[in-house]
Amino acid sequence: MAEDSQRVNRFASGLALILDGGDDRKESCQKNRLISYCDDFGEQSLERTLEYVFDLPSKTINLLTCQVDADVICSIIKNELLKCCGTLRTVDRCRDGVSGIVDGCGASVVKIEESSVCGEFQVVRPPLLVESHAMFSSARASTCVWKGKWMYEVTLETAGLQQLGWATVSCPFSEHTGVGDGDDSYAFDGERVLKWNLNAEPYGESWVVGDVIGCCIDLERDEILYHRNGVSLGVAFSGIRKMVPGLGYYPAISLSQGERCGLNFGGRPFRYPVQDFQPIQAPPLTNQLASRLLHCFSKLLNMWRGERTGHSMEKLRRLKRFMPVDELYNPVSRGICMELFSALDADAESVEYIGWGPVLSFLMDVFRDHAPHDYESLDRVLDTLLDFPVSTLMFEHVLAALSYSCKTASIVLRESPYSGSYPYLALACHMLRRECLMVVWWKMSAFEFLFEGFLSQRSPNKEDLQHMIPSVWWPGSCEDISYENSMILTTRTLSEAIDKVWLPLCFLLSQLCSIVDIQFN
Repeated sequence: MAEDSQRVNRFASGLALILDGGDDRKESCQKNRLISYCDDFGEQSLERTLEYVFDLPSKTINLLTCQVDADVICSIIKNELLKCCGTLRTVDRCRDGVSGIVDGCGASVVKIEESSVCGEFQVVRPPLLVESHAMFSSARASTCVWKGKWMYEVTLETAGLQQLGWATVSCPFSEHTGVGDGDDSYAFDGERVLKWNLNAEPYGESWVVGDVIGCCIDLERDEILYHRNGVSLGVAFSGIRKMVPGLGYYPAISLSQGERCGLNFGGRPFRYPVQDFQPIQAPPLTNQLASRLLHCFSKLLNMWRGERTGHSMEKLRRLKRFMPVDELYNPVSRGICMELFSALDADAESVEYIGWGPVLSFLMDVFRDHAPHDYESLDRVLDTLLDFPVSTLMFEHVLAALSYSCKTASIVLRESPYSGSYPYLALACHMLRRECLMVVWWKMSAFEFLFEGFLSQRSPNKEDLQHMIPSVWWPGSCEDISYENSMILTTRTLSEAIDKVWLPLCFLLSQLCSIVDIQFN
């Protein structure tokens, strides 16, 4: 009876193995092929497991009558996942309220309108990291908005005189006038902490290098507002004039000589998106598909983690009649990656957006922001991705996004010591333990720029310091002992956060020295 019970339980898992022959079944189980099997209750655990991974309704996948490999998984994604999620097939690019220049591929790519430039801008790093080489340089973007809620982001590479905002096509630019110096022209200047619309008024906070300024326009309430690193600075202008289709407000900037900033109109995911405000440039079609595929990859990985740690996975498997996922992991993960890279190959322009957005978020979730980091899971994911040679370009963008995240991150005491640039540095360092990825970074044209980003840490301004250290103390300053205790606790926490950042930095430098030796010796 015991033998019969074990046999039924084995079959009830729904996993049937095709053996090469002979009686030595246990030794040869790793060489077996996955096929479907109906248990005594009529359940097909292989199909049910795949439905769970891909978020498909029950009984969506019919009995699989062939070996389950990556090609079969690709077929399921094409025929079932996309069919159940029709929104992944198309995205409405004709968004009402925005008008721009459409390129040869039918996409609206937002860039600097060259005919609008007054002064001289140099593109320091494509596509939109610019620097003024004239006493005062101004320019508009190639797209305007006249209805709805829109935004773009500006990352400060310098923190001097810059006027960031919105202007109509009639706004005059000259050697001395720029954004905010005319009618229907509005700007924020964080160096002088002023807002400009013909006249200047106090507004906002002072800015520092590494700040990300969100420039928002609400044409439902006729308002313009700004955000600094995701925190609202409040409404800057209200009652702005309404526009008509095709004659709206353009993103516009004015920089004094030597000032440098990076513009993001939506060609990359925003660092600090603002709820209800859309990017001026629409995300690529592949974004939804990539996000969905990586979500499925995460579910598969979580099931694998559960089996490794024993966290209630066995109970879940029994309740839903799932099969052991360890043997299913390779074909499913490869099938997901095959579909992902096939989509990116068909839309090469989207690789940057996907690398900066869904892929980076996926890797961060796998690795975990705080210790204990999941090195084992990350290594398994990297093994799968790197098995595809076309992943090289994607990893270039992931490394660029990690460098940018380090440059723009701020230390938050409640997250210490895993604060500031630490989580991005820690992920980059573990990835760069692999010589192939270190060589990818070394050979990038932007290597020096990215290296500088990894070494950077955004400095706090006065408001940041007041928030970080709400009470200060020094000998003789006051008699309240709580101020002294608060000051000691704050400085200790800051010190721990900074020390935590230095550890991966030192490792990164050592890894870099190693690859330099390999390349030159």
